[in-house]
Amino acid sequence: MNRAYNQTWIRNRDILQQADRWHRQGLLTDAQQATVQATYPVGFLQTNSFLEIGLFLFTTVVILAVYLLVLPFASAIENDRLVYGLVNAGFGVAVGVVGAVLINKRKLYRNGVDNSFVVLATGFVAFGLNQFIPEGISLSTHCLLTLPLLLLVFWYYGDTLIALLAVLTFYALIYDLTLHTDTGRGLLPYTLMLASLALYGVSTWLLRLEKTTYYLDGLHLGQWMGLSMVLVSSNYYVVRELNGVLADSVRQLDDLQNQPLRAPGTLALPGLFWVLTFSLPLFYLWLGTTRRDRMLLILGLTGLTGAFATLHSYWHLVPTNAALTLGGFILIGLAVLGIRHLRTPANGFTDAPDDDSNDITGPVPTVLAALQTSQTMPPTDQPGIRFGGGKLGGGGAGESY
Repeated sequence: MNRAYNQTWIRNRDILQQADRWHRQGLLTDAQQATVQATYPVGFLQTNSFLEIGLFLFTTVVILAVYLLVLPFASAIENDRLVYGLVNAGFGVAVGVVGAVLINKRKLYRNGVDNSFVVLATGFVAFGLNQFIPEGISLSTHCLLTLPLLLLVFWYYGDTLIALLAVLTFYALIYDLTLHTDTGRGLLPYTLMLASLALYGVSTWLLRLEKTTYYLDGLHLGQWMGLSMVLVSSNYYVVRELNGVLADSVRQLDDLQNQPLRAPGTLALPGLFWVLTFSLPLFYLWLGTTRRDRMLLILGLTGLTGAFATLHSYWHLVPTNAALTLGGFILIGLAVLGIRHLRTPANGFTDAPDDDSNDITGPVPTVLAALQTSQTMPPTDQPGIRFGGGKLGGGGAGESY
């Protein structure tokens, strides 16, 4: 099915990025790189990250300025929720139409301008639709109305900011649904852990199905958020302290004074959460080491740092300033030792930057096919480099590469 961006160009861009990495490593000659560029053209408007941020902010200001011109009319009928919602939803649709025209005419692809149009159009439409709901409805009802819209927009555009909003809406829905009953409040940490594992599982499954990088950033965000929330919702400090405060505030807002909450600071099964606080980060580290997964390693180290901070918050073995200083020295020492040890790759790990490492990832077979089938490809004079003879499997090359 058609989506907002040209998927062939997106795949071609991935191929060119892989070819550029090989060219920087000296694995492709200038002529070979030119062959790949000619075979896989990309028609998108190319920008850099700094320009994308500037264009996003500038476009956002322009759209909001136009909305301010409409706002006096919208304010005049603000008391009529139905009409007020139609005005905002209509403005959002108009912004989306203009954005779609610009994407097609200017060949935009996530260069800031289109991101701003997508996010603001979705925001205005979502705000307008939520005006149709009577006042006093729970937050979970608003989330149930908004989440399908966000998922639909993410499917069409693959925008990372929309993915972030969808994930936050999903957690707000889960959180609000569990806080209105005693059983739900007691099971809140477990519910968040299960929901986070489900989010990670669905994101991983969709990544395996996806043949291009159209949804890559958004699905990676889902993996990061899912695994991060598993750590947060199992941390003893978070569950014991913050959950009690938040649940108490929700009780006051919802006027549930006749339904007593567990006092903040008390926690059922504290031993279980102490075990999870330390065991889950260690499990992440072990799994990240065996799978060579950077995300798991980063989250494991972050979670382990949080575990020691939790331990220190309840048992002050040393003063806080001394603990921070000691922890900093330990981390610096481990970093130095790791850098020195991994100058020479060991067990699949290396300190070399991504572009300088020997890890061959991405659309490797397609790049090799472009070089092999090209009639103009000059023979390479670099010893030990022969395209087409490697054993490519998964995300890496075999020993014969």
